[in-house]
Amino acid sequence: MKHAKKTGWIRWLFLGLFAGLIIGIAIYASYDYFYVRPQTVAKEERIRRKYETELNRHRAIEQRLQNATRQSTSTTERLMQQVKLAEAQPFLKQLKANHFSGTVLMMRNGKVILNTGMGYADAATGRLNGPESLYQIGSIQKGLTAVILMKLVEQGKVHLTDPISRYLPGIRTGKQVTLRMMLDMRSGFSLKRNQPKQLSDAGIVRWSIANLNYGAKRYAYEPVNFVLLAGVIEKVTGHLYADLIQQEIFKKLKLTHSGFMPELYREPNQSFGYNGPKADPYSRRYVEPSLNYNRELGTGNIYTSVGDLYQIMAAINQGKIISRSAVAKLRDLNRGHYTAGVYNFGDYTLTHGIVAAQSSATVMDSSGQNAVVLLANTDQVTRNLAQTLYRDMIKGVK
Repeated sequence: MKHAKKTGWIRWLFLGLFAGLIIGIAIYASYDYFYVRPQTVAKEERIRRKYETELNRHRAIEQRLQNATRQSTSTTERLMQQVKLAEAQPFLKQLKANHFSGTVLMMRNGKVILNTGMGYADAATGRLNGPESLYQIGSIQKGLTAVILMKLVEQGKVHLTDPISRYLPGIRTGKQVTLRMMLDMRSGFSLKRNQPKQLSDAGIVRWSIANLNYGAKRYAYEPVNFVLLAGVIEKVTGHLYADLIQQEIFKKLKLTHSGFMPELYREPNQSFGYNGPKADPYSRRYVEPSLNYNRELGTGNIYTSVGDLYQIMAAINQGKIISRSAVAKLRDLNRGHYTAGVYNFGDYTLTHGIVAAQSSATVMDSSGQNAVVLLANTDQVTRNLAQTLYRDMIKGVK
């Protein structure tokens, strides 16, 4: 009887120890999962964000030093000079009638007929806008993201028919949505809310995936498509998105007036954004929160001049970044439909962006010889104005 009691006591002791061990493991696992891991991830994210911020700053410093010593190309020099030909006077009148404030570049048959600034770049000091003024281009950047992705297609590293799930896990409809659908804004993706804090590139992509809405797979303009495509580009290449844009576009074209936010704020030729009433637009200067441009990965955190923007868009159309056949394949829709960052009208394409009380637009034919570039800084929409100017200008082209 005593032996049986002793055996039972030992059994209960072992069961108690085993249960305690299990409970201890569960408590530790919960602590690790709910506290330690999030803290570690947050710390890694802060380190990565700091690294990318410093890298961007050093890249911008290097770019400015190169700009100071680099001899400008003849094209860049030409596009920095003010031009007001007599044949452009009707267009100047149109711009004034529309209270345009910013910089305009118009090219007809490869000849610059108008390249000038209107209004103030800095109303407080009286500094005027001009060909040298720098502006954010907003969503026009999406077309550059599309071109970098298409370069990977040319290299055989990705295919437009690939599902996004091949590159980025965690997307509920990832197996049904292709890269092509995302380029054409037909994925059904949107965001539940805006990104609440500054993150690294990888952090922005992870946050976007975790906060996706899934709608019908029909056209809906949603920038998150290009945030995720930038994530694909970084994953496939192993390089930061900004580095690829610098190498494949800015440096290749020897551009000296282009860069990434927030370095625009260090540029002496920055054109400030204003969002005062129409009667007094310069009465209120817009101050952009740093979070705004941080969350625009792949979609709208580049700044440039009208001359540099013209050179970028013309180089794409002329097959200097990717082949002409690749450009045609990339922009597979026409009749004014949105495709790969542009609105394709067949005989010309239109791009447009709005950010930080600034508005940008380009209209250009496939040769790059006929174009209108508008960069505005008083919170006005330039899309329709650019299209009207182009159509009126093109009437004189034979």
